[in-house]
Amino acid sequence: MLALMQHFGAELEPLPGRQRIVAFALAAGLVVLIFELVRRRKLREEYSWVWIGTSVALAFLALYQDLLLTLSRWIGSASVVSTLFFGAFLFVLALLLQFSVRLSRLTLRHRTLGQRVALLEEELQRLRDRAEGKAPRERAADRDKGEVA
Repeated sequence: MLALMQHFGAELEPLPGRQRIVAFALAAGLVVLIFELVRRRKLREEYSWVWIGTSVALAFLALYQDLLLTLSRWIGSASVVSTLFFGAFLFVLALLLQFSVRLSRLTLRHRTLGQRVALLEEELQRLRDRAEGKAPRERAADRDKGEVA
């Protein structure tokens, strides 16, 4: 197995110059886009750090080919481009997991908020009925009439 990994590692070549330029330009463009989205308040700062970190990592890997080659050998990749795609896949997977956790938390908070609003509406109606001098039974009858109509 080690001989097979060394065989694949021997064939690895760094990114061609044009691909390095494109990768670096994409990273720089992404940083500019992130700053603009934060400035326009379309992206919150807490999320911007993940994207900026990703851009810096991409630029770093484009500039320092030895690190990319070492990483490719370490994971057993057939090419450095495959390593970049694998890294992108892991990034998207981690991002999806983070959003799933946040969505689950927001769903729970939404349900709790709905329950609290219902309790407050009930309390408000009780206070209104008390101010109007209605008995609780009359209020229940009025509510039932409203539901049928």
